[in-house]
Amino acid sequence: MIADIWVFDDDYQTDILHRNEELNSLSRLLEPATRGERADDVLIHGPSGVGKTATARWMLRDLRKRAAVSSALVECSGETANGIIHEAVEKHPTGTVVQRNSPRDELVSVLEEIVDEPFIIVLDEADVIPDLDVLDDLLSVELLSVIAITHSETEWLSRVEREIRPCFRGDSQINYRKYHVPELVDILEPRVEHGLIGDPVREGQLEWIADETGGVARWAIKSVLAAAELAEERRHEYFHEADVRDAFSRAKMKIRKDNLLSLPVPYQRLYELVRRAGPASGGEMKDAYLEHQEAIFDGRSKDPVSWRQACNYLSKMEDYDLIRMPGETNAKVYEAVDSELEAPVEFELRQTAELD
Repeated sequence: MIADIWVFDDDYQTDILHRNEELNSLSRLLEPATRGERADDVLIHGPSGVGKTATARWMLRDLRKRAAVSSALVECSGETANGIIHEAVEKHPTGTVVQRNSPRDELVSVLEEIVDEPFIIVLDEADVIPDLDVLDDLLSVELLSVIAITHSETEWLSRVEREIRPCFRGDSQINYRKYHVPELVDILEPRVEHGLIGDPVREGQLEWIADETGGVARWAIKSVLAAAELAEERRHEYFHEADVRDAFSRAKMKIRKDNLLSLPVPYQRLYELVRRAGPASGGEMKDAYLEHQEAIFDGRSKDPVSWRQACNYLSKMEDYDLIRMPGETNAKVYEAVDSELEAPVEFELRQTAELD
């Protein structure tokens, strides 16, 4: 039944459907780069799985075709400010190679030297950048502009220096809503056509999947794949009702596992702390983190982050549906969504009195 599993991957290149308004806004903001001028800075925000990164990638590919505009996407999870600037240097078309542990001011100087035409940096998962002072460094480069992709624009902007906030306000923000059911069906149909064999989908099943997944494209696409896997396992020639019904939880589990594996090692160890210690109150989790922070960052090139920054990491994992932390501030309760999903890292939890 499954002809090409890659069709259901996030990186599968396809037309961007039902994002005309977002594409037009992004095109308008980046248009100066096609004239050799600095593009506007952009803040893209919205829930996980609704096409934020895919749209940015599509637009940058289009710009390269039309005007040879240079760009680079930096995955910010686990990156320091130095790491982000280093990535920007090494992904510039000049192919400049620099030492990752070079001093920050030296990296900025190299970037200033090589950027002599418009250069657009996409900061994907910008929510978790530990030091947003890096924006000062990037925006100090004359022809360099930034596209920041986040979940919550309010929370992110609250961490940005006051002088820089205007760059990402007003018309420079693009909000991504969840898809409506008919829109999501339009997105699923070509995946079915190119990824599956025969006529496996019965009438109304794609609408069911689109509705059940709440307008989140990634979950809907993975649910179609999960339904196909279940139909194959059960030797069905087409999707039976039970295949679709059981597909949603299977797809969620697969997305959750993929999200966990995509995170850097310190994130995974922090997840393990929550999984094994939870449910735990905010105070208990803070104490547990301070007790284990050296182990969480063991073998990494950077020092342990503060509890405040660790909370940003945890918020990222909540966005990824890996942990729950309901409640306000100190009244939060931390626990893993799936206590059986284990991160593939070595991590020893020392039982403290608070967690016994």
